[in-house]
Amino acid sequence: MYVVLNLNDKETFDKDFLPFFGEIEFQLISYDKINEIKFETDKDILVTYLDDNSLIEFLPKAAEKKCAVGILPHAEMDYIANGLGVSSDPETAVQEILDYSENHKVDLLFCNGMPVFKSVNIGKVFELIESGSSQNFYTQLFNFLKRIWKSRNLKHVSYSISKDGEELIETSALGIISVEHAHSSLVSRRLVVDSSINDGFLHVLILAPQNIFEMIRFLFRSLLPAKNTIKSIPSFIGYIKSSNLKIKCASPIDFSIDGEKFTADEISFEIKHESLYLAQASIFEKESDVNRNKEKLKIEKLPRGEKKEELIKRKLPLLPRATSEEFIELFKILRENSILTLPYSIMMILSTLIATFGLYADSSPVIIGAMILAPLMAPIVSFSMGVVRYDVNMLRNSIITILVGTIVSLLFAAIVSIITPLRIITPEIGARLSPNLLDLGIAVASGVAAAYAHSKESIAKSLAGVAIAVALVPPLAVAGIGIGWLDWEVFSGAFLLYLTNLAGIIMFGGLTFLVLGFAPFKRAKKGLLYTLIIILLVCIPLTFSFNSIMQEAELTRMLEGTKIEEVTLRDVKVRFGSPLFVSAKLTSSGFLSDNRIKEIKTEIEKIVGDKIRLEVITAVGLE
Repeated sequence: MYVVLNLNDKETFDKDFLPFFGEIEFQLISYDKINEIKFETDKDILVTYLDDNSLIEFLPKAAEKKCAVGILPHAEMDYIANGLGVSSDPETAVQEILDYSENHKVDLLFCNGMPVFKSVNIGKVFELIESGSSQNFYTQLFNFLKRIWKSRNLKHVSYSISKDGEELIETSALGIISVEHAHSSLVSRRLVVDSSINDGFLHVLILAPQNIFEMIRFLFRSLLPAKNTIKSIPSFIGYIKSSNLKIKCASPIDFSIDGEKFTADEISFEIKHESLYLAQASIFEKESDVNRNKEKLKIEKLPRGEKKEELIKRKLPLLPRATSEEFIELFKILRENSILTLPYSIMMILSTLIATFGLYADSSPVIIGAMILAPLMAPIVSFSMGVVRYDVNMLRNSIITILVGTIVSLLFAAIVSIITPLRIITPEIGARLSPNLLDLGIAVASGVAAAYAHSKESIAKSLAGVAIAVALVPPLAVAGIGIGWLDWEVFSGAFLLYLTNLAGIIMFGGLTFLVLGFAPFKRAKKGLLYTLIIILLVCIPLTFSFNSIMQEAELTRMLEGTKIEEVTLRDVKVRFGSPLFVSAKLTSSGFLSDNRIKEIKTEIEKIVGDKIRLEVITAVGLE
């Protein structure tokens, strides 16, 4: 047995380690004279008490000669002990070496001919926060925000990755991490599942977020406590498990090996399988039989082609950006939807007729059927896409289609109202005469849902539900009825509701397409600005209407259950008008005369502080 150390460490060795050797005999060798000793590889054990820098030079030589090596913890040995998984306790380390009976064969990872014990970091590799580290939450949060701030200037670099001389992918990324096993790096520890210290493979993580929001979401997850791995590798991270790999870049690459910085045009990785013989156990050996001899390749979602070129040219965008080649099928569908066709006009006529008769009949199921039939949502969603992409043809076609649909609906609803002898405001008609901010909220949610459903083919079947939620045709039908009746209040109230729905869907459908990456913000901002102005104008009457509803609700709450001597007000309904309209049931123990009802009306006017028009139903309560 030989103990190899630097002579300036002998005093520390004698104090901290020598007592644990007991009666065991060994020969002490100065590290600078190691080459003068002739070893018998089958019998001799080399016990090292060296720092990281010395071990980096020594261990590959020991592996080449197939010497059994025992590693004692050194004050200046950090990443090698962690990388090999040997004990950091002096007594335990010595005892394991003395109990040596067979070699523990482990792999060695080499990067450009240099041994790697921790990780190789290429380019901009964002750091994770150690779960359970000594940093408190506020320090972690500060570091998290600092990394977000730095991400403003991040930019992809082009990489060519090959194996055994065959190119795997030409892609772009912020950075690349390579480790021999998962425990070598915090990032790999959170993301890599099947690894061991002697499986014959290296693990490469290609960090290629395509927008800052995507990266922030991943970094935020690193703040959360996690005992083991993240359940699934994020889609923007590529993963390669292989025995060798080569990475090329058009310009010199900045990278670091175990924290030491280098620059090269080409980086090659190689695993030397079970080349280092340890005379002590590694804590990572328990994983040695996991998925052995299975290479893995998860690179299908890494940027290529047009997407790669776009990410290389510009800084990382805040939100996702889609390319025409990625969404060509969706654009094709939306362009077709924006064009005025005969079937579209026929379906608008039929849905309007059904909705109008349903409104007269006060039948919700019939009106819902008309909502599902109406094709008006399709050109509106196309218009939203035209706004964010600033596609002139799509905008022009969508406007024509929407205008024709609107005019056709108003015309046929007006014709039905003229030929129908009924002139009564049913509850279904009345419900569409006083739009407010709540209706705008419905339109906003529906616009988001419509755009999202169009962008995701798997949930396109939800569009019928969106059509029901936003209800475009019924308010148009009511507005048409108002035209037939020559009633401005009916027309203006219903048409305002239609404009509210229209503007809300266009604005927030467009914003949804923007967030989903269908257009850069610079291109979309002009169209969205015009839509925002329309929404703000629409919000003015909606705000007044909403305030009226709030005041009506407050007056209803104030009057409901009020006792005026022996009379109790029940089922109170309040509606603003000139004067204020109040409907109520008057419950008393006896008959109420006209004079008594007038007195009650006066008392109610005192309570609300305004003149009212009272409509009452009297009821006698008997005990």
